Amino acid sequence: MISLVVANQACTTPASADSGLDVPSASLDATPQGDAVAPEGSVEDAAPDADAMPEPPAVAIDPVTSGDMELRANSDGSYALRVAGRVLLEGKRSSVSARNYFERIETQFGGWTFRRTGVSEVQPRGRATATRGMDGSITLEVASPDGSISRSAFQRVGTSEVTIRARVIPVLPAGSQPFRSTVLRFRCTEASHFLGFGEQYNAVDHRGRKFPLFVSEQGIGRDPMRQHLFSGNPTTTYFPVPFFMDPRGFGLAVDTDARVEADLCSTVSDEYSLTVDETSDVTLRLYTGPTVADVMRDWTVLQGRTSNPPEWSVRGVWLASQGGTAMARSVAMRATAANIPVAAIWSQDWVGRREFGLGNTGVRYRWAWDEMFYPDLPGLIRDLEAMNVRFFGYMNPFIVPEQDLWAPAVRDGFVPLDAMGQPYTFLISVLEGTVLDLTNPRAVQWYQGYVERALMLGLSGWMQDFGEWLPIDARLSSGRDARRFHNEYPTAWQRAAREVFERVRGRDANGDDNWVMFTRSGWLRSGHTSQVVWAGDQEADWSPWDGLPTVIPALVSLGMAGVGYVTHDIAGFSGGPSSKELYQRWTELGAFTPIMRTHEGLRRAENWNWDRDAETTAHFSRFARIHQALAPRIIELGRAHRMTGMPIVRALPLQFPEDARTYNILDEYMLGDDLLVAPVVREGATSRMVYLPRGRWFDVWDPSRTFTGPTEIMVSAPIGRPPVFSTRMRTDLMMIR
Repeated sequence: MISLVVANQACTTPASADSGLDVPSASLDATPQGDAVAPEGSVEDAAPDADAMPEPPAVAIDPVTSGDMELRANSDGSYALRVAGRVLLEGKRSSVSARNYFERIETQFGGWTFRRTGVSEVQPRGRATATRGMDGSITLEVASPDGSISRSAFQRVGTSEVTIRARVIPVLPAGSQPFRSTVLRFRCTEASHFLGFGEQYNAVDHRGRKFPLFVSEQGIGRDPMRQHLFSGNPTTTYFPVPFFMDPRGFGLAVDTDARVEADLCSTVSDEYSLTVDETSDVTLRLYTGPTVADVMRDWTVLQGRTSNPPEWSVRGVWLASQGGTAMARSVAMRATAANIPVAAIWSQDWVGRREFGLGNTGVRYRWAWDEMFYPDLPGLIRDLEAMNVRFFGYMNPFIVPEQDLWAPAVRDGFVPLDAMGQPYTFLISVLEGTVLDLTNPRAVQWYQGYVERALMLGLSGWMQDFGEWLPIDARLSSGRDARRFHNEYPTAWQRAAREVFERVRGRDANGDDNWVMFTRSGWLRSGHTSQVVWAGDQEADWSPWDGLPTVIPALVSLGMAGVGYVTHDIAGFSGGPSSKELYQRWTELGAFTPIMRTHEGLRRAENWNWDRDAETTAHFSRFARIHQALAPRIIELGRAHRMTGMPIVRALPLQFPEDARTYNILDEYMLGDDLLVAPVVREGATSRMVYLPRGRWFDVWDPSRTFTGPTEIMVSAPIGRPPVFSTRMRTDLMMIR
């Protein structure tokens, strides 16, 4: 039994749902919610502790080999999978089981909380057999006396992957409902570490955590001690990916569109588990390495590698401007006069401006030029291009009754429906609306008409925002299960625009995209569609939950999710207002990012900005030129990403996997393989501790200062001199004044 509460509308569905935002709401269902909260995950009863039941000792069965793959299994179903001489996976007893439960799903502001009670499991235990098939696969089967069976088939794919298909065929008590999730359990050793899982904000190595993976609105603020109606929590993320990498040189992906929950040696210290809301075969892809670089190369074949934006977009700053044509022209002229290399002016309110109240400003939810607010936009675009500056806009998939898209979308069946056959509406912020039904080809074509008209107007690209809000119990025109399509929605939303970009603007002489699309959400395989990905809507503050310090973990984890070009809002989006110090420190981080881009934020009138005073303007100009000096190297790294899968912005363990001290460093990263960046992300700090891995390191601001790693050093870091070190001497950055 499942109860789904969606904003102000309650309904019941016969399938299960998703995670994240725990907000107060009412329900039509009397199912008990339960009080136990799984660490950082969905709310659920504890599963039966099957390992506590007495079991006969395991007896080894004959090992089975196939090529360089060997499976050593025991009579209780536990196993060790050895590939090319290395044990990469160890399945625990009853390593594949089926889980059932009652489920209540609450959703508001694009986040989901899954409350699961009455949890039970079918864990096949009995006679285990391991056999080799004619195709070279190895199958491990465990059959219980009651007839329940678990089966895992291991198949070598080429020289770099093992595909694992796991399934439970349970025998359920009479009258019980079908099971809802498959649980896979593996042994966690002292050497086990878990990097990745898509965009994550508060950790790099996730050992000891338990969290769900389901595309979600991050929320406005994620501090667990400061929750409100629009909050997220420490697990909510726009771009989760069911993949992790062990720095010993292998990786594991769950190839699914279903919700996944990862429990990484948290509930049971010697076990990590992946629970997949899937009742048929669960497909795992084991990337065998043996190096981290090998894993990134092979994993990103599945995930995709983001394409390269045009070179001009990397060589300058994308300056945010709101307020109409005259304001955009003024911003470009004042920035140019201040010796700021401007690549683009991006105006999210080109579609119209909305006042949200309490000093917060935003945009109207439509896809066309607001001719009253931006008079003579074509003329502005021509003038900007004469200055070698492009114009970017904004799009999102929301359709709201107060705007011109609503009537035709409802009339032509371009929106999801609720259980009563009416347009499925929900609370977005201060208004209600819905999203485009991207399973309807006619709806996609309708939106693409607006994309083409915007490009014909002269826009060079835009923020393709959102993608996380599809209701999981909606009725879609294609008949697709909305819960399963939910994680795919961001990619479908981005693909709808990309197809027109490619048709209308194509590629430039360098073979790069001749347009720009920056997005925030994604899932498995999103790298085949996305281009530039930004870290989302950080708070304009120093919060370790959702402020400036969270940007670095977000960027490096996106890199492991196949994203080459990452960026972020200088200096945050919601909350605030931002201060001068915050703006300057965020600017320093932005300069050492593939795309340097500003945002004026929700509290635009109060937030600090690059032109608030002369000192800030000079500081911003200098770091914009530092970014410009780095651009050739960034472009080179972007091309290498397309070839190798290695990101431009890298977590330290990608470069130094043998150094366990790098696994949990949240405030340093590598830009390529030779530049270590350690931004100041703590308010008031004028010095900071920096860890330098092995090698000889030059201080880029004073190359006469060298250090030999591994070492930890305290360095002076006044505003204007963030700690940056290089493995090669370079004097270009220190010369910029």
